[in-house]
Amino acid sequence: MEAKKVKIVIISSLLFLSIYIIHHYYALITPPKLLYLSNNTDFPLLSQLRKQGADLNILDYRHTKRFPNIKEGWVRFDPKVKLTRETFVSLLSKKQREPTRRIVMYAGDSIHDFALRTAKQTRLNPKKILGAYHRYAPYRDGGILAGYYQIPYDTTSTAIAYYCTFTSQERLTKILSRQGIDPDAKERKRILILASIIQRETQNRKEMPLIASVIKNRLKKDMKLQLDATLNYGRYSHTIITPQRIKEDQSRYNTYRYKGLPPEPIGSASEVAVQAVIHPAKSDYLYFMLATNGSHNFTSTYQEHLEHIRWFKKMNEDNQTK
Repeated sequence: MEAKKVKIVIISSLLFLSIYIIHHYYALITPPKLLYLSNNTDFPLLSQLRKQGADLNILDYRHTKRFPNIKEGWVRFDPKVKLTRETFVSLLSKKQREPTRRIVMYAGDSIHDFALRTAKQTRLNPKKILGAYHRYAPYRDGGILAGYYQIPYDTTSTAIAYYCTFTSQERLTKILSRQGIDPDAKERKRILILASIIQRETQNRKEMPLIASVIKNRLKKDMKLQLDATLNYGRYSHTIITPQRIKEDQSRYNTYRYKGLPPEPIGSASEVAVQAVIHPAKSDYLYFMLATNGSHNFTSTYQEHLEHIRWFKKMNEDNQTK
């Protein structure tokens, strides 16, 4: 009986060894055209490669483990040339990194804005960029932070979407960790929703913590946020919000109708807007509205808010009669 068990173990070991040898030295894979490699140790190389479409699995961990501090940057492969797994992984450290050019995500822009602008710059299909974004991003919008991104020439929609969403997650993690914050996925999303609203409400950095305080105070008092910016979601990102739109919009983005935050970020947020969420101003403000000089007036009572509204309307009427 004991001899039988030993025989089974030996046969199983030989079978596994045969599979391992065939897998690594004979089975060929088609490499993705472009791959971005990060030397961030929080993101194992094997995981990075698989997310970008490389046909690797857990058996390939031994190969990727050989490069704990791989050089950061882009590498290019010829998808027509099939490679063994070992050759593919070893080439990652040997290949020259691709030259890059800059694309931009502007603060407050929607993912649709980004896709259209980037498509013109790269001569790619904007729908494919959007499709690739939705495969990688954890949010319908706002998954790419405002800023510049370095992508290779002759790029792909998949490469752009992966790189921009991946590095945005890295950046957000660094911003939060500098503040001693390590939130779960739900809290990260909440922070980005708030930051995207603040970003749409103002481009004035000094005002962002004040607007953050208004949102915080209203949520604490279980008040509806009643913010126009939350209705600038998706295809409405550049639409002027009218009383009719506020009345007719039935979505959860309508903070005049529903309490709490909208379900998703409404656009791209800057690091400054994220910082405002983390460090809102200390105030008792509950209201704000646009002033004639482009800044905002903040008030603590509804009566004061109404006075600002009347004053603003009068100023507009006076300007129209001149």
